[in-house]
Amino acid sequence: MANITERKDRYFDGFALTKYTMPVVRQMSGVIPGGFFIYKENETRELIYANQKVFDIYGCADLSEFKELTGYTFEGMVHPDDFRIIQDSIDSQIDSDEGDSFDHVEYRIIKKDGEVRWVDDFGHYGYSPEYGDVYYVFISDITERKKAQERHEQNKKILKNIADILSGLDSETEDFSDDFLNKLKSLKEEICKYL
Repeated sequence: MANITERKDRYFDGFALTKYTMPVVRQMSGVIPGGFFIYKENETRELIYANQKVFDIYGCADLSEFKELTGYTFEGMVHPDDFRIIQDSIDSQIDSDEGDSFDHVEYRIIKKDGEVRWVDDFGHYGYSPEYGDVYYVFISDITERKKAQERHEQNKKILKNIADILSGLDSETEDFSDDFLNKLKSLKEEICKYL
């Protein structure tokens, strides 16, 4: 992690999260689509705030259920197998010479009922005189998109295997009619369009 002073100086955005601005944050996060939370960027990564949509994503009815599930920390929100990789990615994005105050990561979570889901996370690093280093984070559930991507990749593998089999059949022309070989060739060409 970069020196805190370097981050503060580099990413000063003029907004100060304070006890006076928190009511505005709460009001705004109630009308935005998706989940929104704020956490301290320190050893504990304790949350300062999370909206109801975050609780919903995690299958929690309210703040107390969410606190029980996650410990009210960013680390507690991320699947334990993913946390270190995700945290390293966030630090790398924020601290790189080409970086800015924004990061983007996707990771798994474990809902209250034990179901594993995927979220898309867009974070913004900021500094608050009252809270120190903080991240403002928007999340949305992308599980269905991830499942569709996985199915697409599986289908591509299957189609590639079929295309490979068809290529092998092409070479054994003596056992097949020209009509059958033309149909195989046409099928192979159609399959290759999707690879």
